[in-house]
Amino acid sequence: MECQHRADDDEDFWNSNEKHYFCFDKEDQEALINRPENLKPLLSVISEKTLYCIIALDKIENINEESNNICIEPDITLRKILMGQSYSLEPYKSLASKTALLNSAVRSGNGNAIIIIILFLKKTLKKSLFYRLLAERTEAVNIYIHYLSIKLETNEITDILSMLGQSENSAMINLHIILKNIQDCDKLLHKLRNCYKTQFFNLIDCKETQFLNSYIELLEWCLAVKNTDNGEKIETNCSVLDFLRYICKNDKYSSQSALMFSQQHNVSLEQYHKIIIKVKASLGEWESIDNIFLTKGWRGNIKLQTSLPVEDIIKLLYKEHAPLNVIEKYLKYVDIIDKRLELAKSFNCYRIAIDIFVEQGDKTALLEYKNKLQPQSEEYFYATNALRIPSVKWKNN
Repeated sequence: MECQHRADDDEDFWNSNEKHYFCFDKEDQEALINRPENLKPLLSVISEKTLYCIIALDKIENINEESNNICIEPDITLRKILMGQSYSLEPYKSLASKTALLNSAVRSGNGNAIIIIILFLKKTLKKSLFYRLLAERTEAVNIYIHYLSIKLETNEITDILSMLGQSENSAMINLHIILKNIQDCDKLLHKLRNCYKTQFFNLIDCKETQFLNSYIELLEWCLAVKNTDNGEKIETNCSVLDFLRYICKNDKYSSQSALMFSQQHNVSLEQYHKIIIKVKASLGEWESIDNIFLTKGWRGNIKLQTSLPVEDIIKLLYKEHAPLNVIEKYLKYVDIIDKRLELAKSFNCYRIAIDIFVEQGDKTALLEYKNKLQPQSEEYFYATNALRIPSVKWKNN
């Protein structure tokens, strides 16, 4: 009967409306911890069911106290984020509260805070709803796209910007990520081909479309050279002009190959001619230069065919230390006599200069020129002999 009466008291205690608490002060706690051996165990005083009810009630009270301290105030939450204080985004469950939180983050102008809120929304909203919220806030989109670029999340970048109708921007960002982060030539070529097909194929008016297409072709050339020449002489990530120099320098490739490559990659004819002159001159292949620029006409006369001014060719040859006879050969194609004479003097082409004085019958000018020459030198004797030509009618004799 006594046990039954104790159980009924326990039931009445927990079914009553009054709140009851167990409170142990420090002395009580120490007494419980350091209890004498003659004290009875706790379960002998109350039932096991009653003990579980006490523990559960204590947990409920703690949760209620914490809940009372949490409020949905976006500005306060943002202030905590910005100040590095502890914060919780758990209370923001409704769409309205999440929207207000994002707006508060955007107003703060802090990129880190905006990213924190965006990532929270991404985890807690449907994709379509998440994208809709972003689309209405340009600053949030820009910061999120930058974040995705760092994380190399190209697929999501494409999804967001395509939804916003920014296909060209999406293509450019994807191309930038690929070029910046992939070094291996084979992988780079594969990625660029895929980027061209998925991002640039329909962007006909985008100038980068042609650039990408040309770059893909350049990589294809580079890989072909790498596979045939063991990659010992050319970097696979070289520029168009560097590769053109390589082709011009390598005996395995004809001038037609170099010309075809330059045309394929929109290298101007003037630029191509400058490069081939410099490369062939650095190798001392003067005859190769002649074969490119000098052609025989139908009457057997030799003509100069180039898109460069002949003066530029002469200056390039002189800069590359071409032999005197090579420079003189091209000086003859300067039509204006006074210009030819000026260039001959500048580049020490004494035979051309003296021949012009003789042709003009200008003995005074020839004597002045001779006096500036090194006595007993080859050019000095050439001037002396020119003055003795009996058939010349000197106009100032």
